[in-house]
Amino acid sequence: MARRRKPTKVYYSKTRSKTAKKMVVRRGLVVLLLTATALALLLGIFLGLKYAGSLFLSRNPKFELKNINITSDGRLPPEFFCERAGLKVGENLFALDFDMLRKKLEEVPLVESVAIERKLPDTLNIKIIERVAMAQIRWNPRALPFLLDGHGVILPMTRSGQALPLIEGLKLEKVRPGDRIERPGITQCLDILAAADQLGLGSQVAFASFDIRYPDFVTAIVNGEITVRFPLHSGREKLIRLVSVLQIAKEQGRRLKTVDLTPDGRNVPATDYPAGTTSL
Repeated sequence: MARRRKPTKVYYSKTRSKTAKKMVVRRGLVVLLLTATALALLLGIFLGLKYAGSLFLSRNPKFELKNINITSDGRLPPEFFCERAGLKVGENLFALDFDMLRKKLEEVPLVESVAIERKLPDTLNIKIIERVAMAQIRWNPRALPFLLDGHGVILPMTRSGQALPLIEGLKLEKVRPGDRIERPGITQCLDILAAADQLGLGSQVAFASFDIRYPDFVTAIVNGEITVRFPLHSGREKLIRLVSVLQIAKEQGRRLKTVDLTPDGRNVPATDYPAGTTSL
């Protein structure tokens, strides 16, 4: 009868296990040291390049600012923008913070956009586009009106702005130049005015005022005597429809009193002077 072999016992050496752990720790420390050295080397290279760059650019007298050219399509003079931005001849072109300059200039309510560029070795060019007023806006029934540009930004009143269409029906506690007013009614009024300008309809449709007090439509006084109701959408299409209605009424010798452009059907409800309701 064969003798059964006893299973072999495996013995683990504690000394060997401790040695392996020490080797792992040493390797980790070496890797950490090499990583720290590499980072320090990269940082040194970066700082060295940055310093060398400053010597070549922002500290180089060759790039000293001598000419500041500011152009604007509006009424504010270049001296105003130069003072607002704090620009002075003698500064280094590459030491100027363009983002800060742009921010200072765009804080002016009349400024819509700013473009800045360097022209080496000694010139700074700044191009400013000012906001264009499209309407007056009465933000409170008892307040004097401000002006409003095509993006709904409030502008100070000017003498020429007093001839623009007046938007009424708002009830706000406080408004100041630079604020932006976002209301569906105001957006529709501005879209209609922009479309009239783009299509060259000034001789056919002259807007005197808008009333935005109602939530679903705006009313406009057109050509001095016609009350026109616009929905809060499709401003351009409704304006083209209005021109067609006015043309038909003129051909028929009719004097329109009201026109309702809110229905989506083919016919446009309208009334004449004297009273009488028809469709065009």
